[in-house]
Amino acid sequence: MQTKNTIHNTTRAALAALLLALAMPLLAHEGDLGSTPEDGATVQGSPEAIGIEFEGAMRITQFDVTGPNGRVRMANRPGNEPTERYFVEPAEPLPAGSYQVRWRGLARDGHMMSDGFRFTVED
Repeated sequence: MQTKNTIHNTTRAALAALLLALAMPLLAHEGDLGSTPEDGATVQGSPEAIGIEFEGAMRITQFDVTGPNGRVRMANRPGNEPTERYFVEPAEPLPAGSYQVRWRGLARDGHMMSDGFRFTVED
């Protein structure tokens, strides 16, 4: 009887280890490390760059900035290259007001991720 319990416990432990190993890639998303400007920040004058940094490579598929006058035109757009740092430059100085950034990207593990942040520009 002791041997049968040992076999069952060993089988359960092996199955648990296998399931954990299979689940690890699902937990390995490339979380964001921060944004420029920081989420909720108030900046003096128009920022020269707006962007986000990740823990690992991310291919940005969308990066939209909206403000008091609607969508903000950027000097550069998302590319196809995975990057750990993605920054855009406004095509024109941003007027005073509140801004929202929404981004979407594809992590190297194949999962689509999205998030956003806000900041305010003061004269």
